[in-house]
Amino acid sequence: MPLLVIMLVVLLITSATGALVTAAAISGPTLVISPSSGKAGSWAKATGSMFSEEGDPEFPPETIIRFNGIEVASAYGGGSFTLSFQVPSGIPPGDYPVQAIRGSQTATATFAVVTLPVASFAMIPSSGTGPAPLVVQFNDTSTGSPTSWWWSFGDDSTSMLQNPSHTYRKTGTYKVKLTVTNAAGKSARERTITVYQPILRVFPVSGSAGTMVTVNGSSFSYDMKASPRVTLFFNGIEISRDIPMTRVGTLGSFTASFIIPEDTPPGSYSVRAENLPDTAVAMFTVTNRAPMARIDADPLSGKAPLSVHFNGSRSYDEDGAISSYGWNFGDTRSATGATADHTYTQSGEYRVILTVTDNQGYSGTSSVMIRTDNNPPVAEAQASPVSGPAPLTVNFEGIQSYDPDGKVRSFSWDFGDGTNERTTSTSHQYRDPGSYTAELTVTDDLGATGKDGVVITVGNEPPVAVIGISAKSGSVPLKVTFDGSRSFDPDGIALTYSWDFGDGTTGTSKTTSHTYEEEGTFDISLVVTDMHGASGRAEETVIAESPVLIVPLIGGALIIAGAAIALWYIRQQIVKRRRPSPEFHITTYSGLEYETGMKRTSDEFPDISVEVRSGIWKEGDKR
Repeated sequence: MPLLVIMLVVLLITSATGALVTAAAISGPTLVISPSSGKAGSWAKATGSMFSEEGDPEFPPETIIRFNGIEVASAYGGGSFTLSFQVPSGIPPGDYPVQAIRGSQTATATFAVVTLPVASFAMIPSSGTGPAPLVVQFNDTSTGSPTSWWWSFGDDSTSMLQNPSHTYRKTGTYKVKLTVTNAAGKSARERTITVYQPILRVFPVSGSAGTMVTVNGSSFSYDMKASPRVTLFFNGIEISRDIPMTRVGTLGSFTASFIIPEDTPPGSYSVRAENLPDTAVAMFTVTNRAPMARIDADPLSGKAPLSVHFNGSRSYDEDGAISSYGWNFGDTRSATGATADHTYTQSGEYRVILTVTDNQGYSGTSSVMIRTDNNPPVAEAQASPVSGPAPLTVNFEGIQSYDPDGKVRSFSWDFGDGTNERTTSTSHQYRDPGSYTAELTVTDDLGATGKDGVVITVGNEPPVAVIGISAKSGSVPLKVTFDGSRSFDPDGIALTYSWDFGDGTTGTSKTTSHTYEEEGTFDISLVVTDMHGASGRAEETVIAESPVLIVPLIGGALIIAGAAIALWYIRQQIVKRRRPSPEFHITTYSGLEYETGMKRTSDEFPDISVEVRSGIWKEGDKR
């Protein structure tokens, strides 16, 4: 606290009657330090007042501030002043005098040098852990002479007491923070509070007497210095003890099992777990013992349609009587009664469930699997026409296909020529002759397949060979033109040509020429072949004969070649009608003779010959 120096002067004045009169008191100079405490090296203000104006007014005396005898500030001024000064560094904590000196006047105050506080606190319970609601007593153990305290309990609650108490009502983990403050500053400390609620769960939560129950406990306190054990109670009766716990974080958990006593009547019962001071309770409902369902079925499998006889008369109820039987055959059909008969028309697997109900309304179930094997679908492939010349268009139909115990889901045609199609009905064209097996594959709703095939015969009509010929006979050398262009294929297919000229030579052109150099009768053949190998053949005959020579004699007479007289060698030369050669040759056809009409003698025409093809060559024809 600042030191206040007050000078009180009392004047005693006696009146004429001898009574005392009191005059006004006159106070001295004062000094106030703000703040009045702080750490070494900090700054403070010294405020002085009521200092008299002594000395020369033009040269007022200097005001000096001394801290523990050391001058720390000074100034010239009037009767009041405020001066800032710095507390010397490095001085130890304690109370130090501060003086304001002005001339002969002095005022004194005190400044406390303090250190930064160190926050610290203790808790009860010391572990900071406990079940909800948890009451915690906080005790400040901070050092450094704090002057204020501020607590944050981590649940939006605060306090400014030095040693508060706080109640945590909800489970969770909380951060508690204490902040302490003094003139030197402030510091803080945090600690953790864990509030838990022991939890106990049972599974199942209900069942008949004799049911095995599993108990799961969690969030129990766990003392690491001991070996925590749990005691279990059913309906207030201890049924198990020394159940060990497993540490999970800072808490413990356990699992245990027990059987509901056989003589326990239906009702609601408590299951309690204790690990003092923790206790947790769960409830278990004992129900009526359910009846037991039993199924006998015959047969268990077979081809659809499958008739099965079901018998549930072996079902029973330990604490009552069965009042009803309910059958679910697994195919949306149902029945009642201890026995039942059912026919499965579709292939598949069926879970048959029998539900029996006792006289208390409790039920029990049992099931059995019935399997009916899938019958494959039946494919019916139809085609029209089934034969004909190429190209042949065939209509295919599979609509008559069926599945005896399901549905046909897909149709697939393989036409036998490398092509296929997925459809019920379609048409297909066969371009090449041959025999094809068109196969229809049908698939049912369970993936089974059926097949059927039909044979398609695509024919190829052979081509027709036709020979055109320029001459069928004549004298050698005989040149003949052969023409096969009038040959044809009924299927419109391109042809190839093969000629045999009868003299060991051949040809492959549609139209060709050939010369016969030797006499004889020649059989000519033409074979035409289509692209599928079918062929047609035509034949003709050509006769090549030796020429008949007519030569002039003296006097212009005629003689047939082969007579006794031969005057010269006659060369054969074909002569065109319009421009005959100077050399005349004569030729006969088919043994006929032609006169030349020549009137010259051999002396005039020593080497005369002419070729007679039609008409008569005359002398005037010579050039």
